[in-house]
Amino acid sequence: MMLNLLGPFPLLLVLLGSWEPVHPLDDWAQSSVTVQTFMLRHLRPRPVNCQTAMPRVNLQDKRCKPKNTFLHDSLDNVVATCLLPNRTCRKGQYNCHQSANCIGMTYCCRTGGTYPNCRYSTTPQNQLYLHCFL
Repeated sequence: MMLNLLGPFPLLLVLLGSWEPVHPLDDWAQSSVTVQTFMLRHLRPRPVNCQTAMPRVNLQDKRCKPKNTFLHDSLDNVVATCLLPNRTCRKGQYNCHQSANCIGMTYCCRTGGTYPNCRYSTTPQNQLYLHCFL
C-alpha cells in the first residue's frame, strides 16, 4: 500500500509549472501535514473551477491561500514521479522530477476578497515536471 511506502514521513510536495514556484512555507510551515491534507489541498480527479474548489482548501487555516495547484492524477502516480531521479528545475533547484506523461493541473491564484469570501482565477495547465519535497 502507498502509505507504507511513505513510512513515518508525511508526503511533502510543491508543484512547479510555467508560473512562479509555490513556496513550501504556504503548506508546510506546520509539521502536521499528512497525506490526507496533501490530497485535500492538491489532488482532484478532473479540472476544477478555483472559485468552487478553494473554499475547502482555505477552511483548514481560515485564510485565503494566495496560490494553489491541483493535480489531476492519482496519489500513486504523483509519489511514483517524485521517486524518479532528480532533475534541475527552472530556477536552479535540484528537486524536480519528470513524469512519464503530462500531468493535468489547475493553477489557482487569489485575485481578491477576504476570508471566507476569497476570489480566485483558474488556469488549466499540463506539465511534465513536479517540484517535490519528500
